[in-house]
Amino acid sequence: MIAKFRGFCVYVIHNNYHTLLKRPVKHFNEESQRLLAIKSSFNAGDQPLASDSKAAQNLNKEVIHHNHLASEWWDQNGPLKGLHSLNQIRIPFIRDGLVSRNYTNKKFIGTSKVLEGLDILEVGCGGGILTEGLGRLSANVTAIDLGESLIQEAVSHINDFSPELKSKVNYKLESIESHSKKNLGKYDAVIISEVIEHIDDKPEFITNCLDALKPGGSIFITTLNKTAILWVCGIILAENVFKLVPEGTHHWNKIISHRDMQVLLDSLGCQVVVLNGYVYEFWKNSWLWTKNTDFCYAIHAIKR
Repeated sequence: MIAKFRGFCVYVIHNNYHTLLKRPVKHFNEESQRLLAIKSSFNAGDQPLASDSKAAQNLNKEVIHHNHLASEWWDQNGPLKGLHSLNQIRIPFIRDGLVSRNYTNKKFIGTSKVLEGLDILEVGCGGGILTEGLGRLSANVTAIDLGESLIQEAVSHINDFSPELKSKVNYKLESIESHSKKNLGKYDAVIISEVIEHIDDKPEFITNCLDALKPGGSIFITTLNKTAILWVCGIILAENVFKLVPEGTHHWNKIISHRDMQVLLDSLGCQVVVLNGYVYEFWKNSWLWTKNTDFCYAIHAIKR
């Protein structure tokens, strides 16, 4: 069965299986129109289209869902093993992006201190998988999340297994809205990795992230793409059939396409400088960069 799933996904990726695209086209168009409406109302200073109470309820559901995974967060063979292996490509992506913008001290390039002196904010850090990886490159990382169990797990792990990083990593149980108000223009980089697909009000969320970013600073986003291929392979099969990801982790209506994300970032005063696609080879728990963004994409943008 796994071999069949592997073959199906590979076929879809490399042959652009257009038959699958017929059903979700309507959804793509509706999503683009909805996002543009949000963008227009946001730029005009109006309230978001979704009610605050509904957004809060949805966010609370996301927090509860991920809180339930806290005890398994650091199990590298558990349900979140894909997040662990994702570090193999997302950490170099962030590191190289910062080096390319000349943020780093040249004497540390090529060393484990390459991010020395940089202040980085990770939004939605979970149990700290990416956070610790960035701390090991000597970045000063502030990592925030709304999941109390997740922050507790992150703090416990760093205390028990990586105490040498305690001077580099600061975990906070805090929302980005609250944090950004107290830290305007503080950070050299803001990272939103595997998070934006869980957020309802993306314009407000990203605006808050950008408020905490210095002018000329970098924002890094990694997420799922809103395509038929992802819907079939990444949600229907991966979650509901093969149980590769905990069921209910991703919701189609919350996923945003790379094109809509670029439009949104541009409207909020950012210039996208890098857009890469990546895909998960679940049969060997590894990730690959690809020119094809049908499954997932990574964006590096600069705040103007």
